[in-house]
Amino acid sequence: MARVYADNDRSATKGPRPAYTEMLADLRAGRCDVVLVWHPDRLYRRLRDLVDLVEIAEARALRIAAVKAADIDLTTPAGRMIASMIGSASRYEGEQKAARQKAANRQRAQAGAAAWTRRPFGFDRDGRTAVVVEDEARAIRETADALIAGETVAAIIRRLDAEGVPTSTGARWSPTTLRRVMTKPRLIGRVIYNGEDMGAHGPAILDEETFDRVGSILTDPGRRRAASTTVRHLMSGLLVCSACETPMHSGRPGKHLAYVCKTCKRTRRLSHVDEVVEAVVLARLSQPDAARLLGDDVDLVAERARAAELRERRDGIADLLAEGLLGRDAAKARARDLTRQIEEHEGRILAASQSSPLAGLVDADDVEAAWRAAPLTQRRRVIRALLEARCEAAGKGVRFTPDQITIQWKA
Repeated sequence: MARVYADNDRSATKGPRPAYTEMLADLRAGRCDVVLVWHPDRLYRRLRDLVDLVEIAEARALRIAAVKAADIDLTTPAGRMIASMIGSASRYEGEQKAARQKAANRQRAQAGAAAWTRRPFGFDRDGRTAVVVEDEARAIRETADALIAGETVAAIIRRLDAEGVPTSTGARWSPTTLRRVMTKPRLIGRVIYNGEDMGAHGPAILDEETFDRVGSILTDPGRRRAASTTVRHLMSGLLVCSACETPMHSGRPGKHLAYVCKTCKRTRRLSHVDEVVEAVVLARLSQPDAARLLGDDVDLVAERARAAELRERRDGIADLLAEGLLGRDAAKARARDLTRQIEEHEGRILAASQSSPLAGLVDADDVEAAWRAAPLTQRRRVIRALLEARCEAAGKGVRFTPDQITIQWKA
């Protein structure tokens, strides 16, 4: 029986060789007794493989014929010695070739040559030289600026996809892909070979300070934990279903975003609910007595006005001193007394501001503008502090009306 056994693109020194294993099984079964090879080093390089061939030769007549070398007779001591020497020499040459190749690759890496097989985002290759792809580099710089400004990874990915910016493989972005791209040292021109930094020999897209700041943001474990639990909608978890007392969370049961009760499946369109709650909250914050909502009997408007008055009086001491209406020692004493009073008022203002989410809203000149400018987390804290909102029943097919959301004010 004549048959070809080929293990193309497979190393003879490491890894499995399916065709070689199948050939050994046919030799043991006596299906063939001559092996024709181009050279013995194409047949074996490891002594353990030679042992298998010797065992077969001792059990059955086996001849190894080579096109580019002498035939090998494994049934004699001399033949086995020659076979062992050929295997050792082949292994030596293979290891030397691998060492020379690694040295050459390392030398090219030290010279800044592009050694990657898959093109990284932001770079391309001109021969062996890495060059910057300007459109992609601009996206990297904009992403770095957005991360430093506090934008989330999810928001950046949505923007990249919306702008039609694909990855280097043409795929859509994912958090893992974005982090991998933005934390690679090649962005600052560093060439990494086998985990070793070869130095700054390549073209750079970011400066080192920006790269370090981006890396610290993306590798912060606290940021990753927070990203998965970030609330994106005003009343998510704050609106309660009146039927089963279950907090309602955002979802998309139809074509519109809605607050959904997972227990009884009651839904209300998200934008309608937010509009009602915001209107009620803004109306309350705009009332003349809104400052009392801060608690602790602290009137922020009055405290700030009093502090401003005291600062004006302290600033006027210099004029009194210059006009000779007040002595130097008296001026110093009065200034110290006014400073102490200012610090007391500012301390009360600071304590109230830190303890209440309503600070900065109830005393704002434009309450609605201040509310719109406030972060979502503060607006949710304000709602939680002021009221409880409940979603009431409505008949099937009945359009939304504000009375479907009942508000109960907290003391």
